[in-house]
Amino acid sequence: MKAWIAAMTLIALADSGSVWAWGGLQSQLLNGFSRYCSYSDGGVLTVGATELCPITNQDDSSDGMSPNISIENRNGGFGALSGQRINGASRYCYYSDQAVVTVGVTDLCPITDR
Repeated sequence: MKAWIAAMTLIALADSGSVWAWGGLQSQLLNGFSRYCSYSDGGVLTVGATELCPITNQDDSSDGMSPNISIENRNGGFGALSGQRINGASRYCYYSDQAVVTVGVTDLCPITDR
């Protein structure tokens, strides 16, 4: 029965057309109103300080290889674009308030992280 459920889950994921990162939770850092969840696939997810990190990174990957990184500064203010890096089909946008936003390689980084 368990094997059948696992097979049906894999078929459903394959039919959905989404690419999943599936990295396991490695660490978490609490800072002000934010909790930063780091995963074994390199992905980073920001959740509220009172929320728990998901055990696996189930965020869609834009190219199936480069993990999505979502680092938000929930402590107020906004950050100006300070740099960017391309990896695979993803562009990582870095901001002065330490935020990081992932966009597609053909997309431009927003001027601010808000």
